[in-house]
Amino acid sequence: MTFKSTFLAGLLLTLGACVAVPERPTATAAIPATTTAQPTRLSATALLSELARVASLSPEQRRHELAGLEGERPLDDARRFQLAALLEREDSVEALERGLKTLGAITDLHPRAQPLTELMKRSLKARIELKQQTARTQELQDKLDQIKALEKSLQQRNTPDKTP
Repeated sequence: MTFKSTFLAGLLLTLGACVAVPERPTATAAIPATTTAQPTRLSATALLSELARVASLSPEQRRHELAGLEGERPLDDARRFQLAALLEREDSVEALERGLKTLGAITDLHPRAQPLTELMKRSLKARIELKQQTARTQELQDKLDQIKALEKSLQQRNTPDKTP
């Protein structure tokens, strides 16, 4: 009996060494996908790992994943969060607003994941507001520069020419 168990253990170890280990987890492994038979709630750990994964992507990889998710319909909650995380990295107000809207559509969250999504929503709202205020400030600065230039040109017109 000892020979058979030793032989079996050696065989299993040899076969186990032949198994290929994936280099990095895929997007579906990072966030568990929900199924129609047994929906699972998104956990805080899964959401944090997805945020870390998206943060480590290059801009080209983010664009590629974003294009893939935008073509996919309908999106489950895990994919919605992934889309919102990708949109959060974009620089336009429209992308930030879409990310905020996408986060609002997520319904099945673990109670411990709620604060994370709320914090992400507040961050997106603050970034949207900051972008709008920056645009408004630039607009007002441009108008102020125009007024200063007009004032300077008026002062130059009103000064008498000095002729010797």
